Amino acid sequence: MAFFVRIKNRLKCWFLIARGIRIGKYSQIYHNVEITNAKAVNIGENSIIYKACTIYLSPGGYFSMGNHSHIAPYGYLLIQDQLLSIGHNVAIGPFCSFFCVSNGIQSAFLFKDQYIKGNIQIGNNVFIGAHCVLLPGTTISDHVVVAANSVVKGNLESGFLYAGSPAKPVKKLD
Repeated sequence: MAFFVRIKNRLKCWFLIARGIRIGKYSQIYHNVEITNAKAVNIGENSIIYKACTIYLSPGGYFSMGNHSHIAPYGYLLIQDQLLSIGHNVAIGPFCSFFCVSNGIQSAFLFKDQYIKGNIQIGNNVFIGAHCVLLPGTTISDHVVVAANSVVKGNLESGFLYAGSPAKPVKKLD
């Protein structure tokens, strides 16, 4: 069974390469990953996007992931005309959502013309726990841990464990 899954994963990578994706050496993208604009995707070496992840990109958006990084199953990345950049040695837990575009409350009514948009940038050596939500305009510096079920917006400084909704520094990392 695992043999056939590996074959399907390899075929998926070949299919995406034919559509313009850039995949580094020894990287894997599982066969049931959905990517809407493969030309705007760059995956580094030894990186993995696990099963059932969804990457929605408009023609003006761009997604990059560094070396030795992974996105666990059921990740959701919504990128319109923005940049979502993930550094090297980044581990992203299952069911995490990244929104470069989100509804905003700028008046008493929610309408589609009130979207909040912003790039998301994640540094190197970062761990993001399961079920986290990253909102538009988020920047996570190097050497950061984000606890599970956290909601992240704004800048997270290097060397801390962040937790909560909204995520706040909880502990200095050694």
